[in-house]
Amino acid sequence: MRRTREIVGLPVLDIKTGEQVGWVQDITFDTELDRVSGVLLEGGHFFHSMNGIPRQAVAFIGKDALTVNTVQLEEVQGTLWSQKIGNQVYTEDGEARGKIEDVFLDDSGERIVGYEVSDGFLADLFQGRGTILQQHVIVDGEDVLVVDDQARPWGENGGGSV
Repeated sequence: MRRTREIVGLPVLDIKTGEQVGWVQDITFDTELDRVSGVLLEGGHFFHSMNGIPRQAVAFIGKDALTVNTVQLEEVQGTLWSQKIGNQVYTEDGEARGKIEDVFLDDSGERIVGYEVSDGFLADLFQGRGTILQQHVIVDGEDVLVVDDQARPWGENGGGSV
């Protein structure tokens, strides 16, 4: 699994020309398909724009840089990673499970596999943050994440994933 937080800020390199075309400013998600839809850039002439690179133009998301096959800029649609951070997580019966702190992606950086969830500073300190896997998500809304009643980011003994 990869944390989206670790991708934001990486340099974006055109592997055909060797040029740096900017930095990852944000990631966009198609929450209906649980996929990354694109990468928004900052730097250069792309600054503060919804124009970005669609996910299919991304060659690799490495530890130190993101590489693209083509600098194919287009308007990237979807929910921004930065808009998901801080969203409340509730069960379908209305019980709060915490707030989203990060989005976990598969190793290729294509699919959403889960969410890092915090129940506040003290809970993070004593229990650690939890993980809710995508299979437990019922609704990935604009402001909240609704999960099934079985989704418990912290096990009986604290910390863990469901």
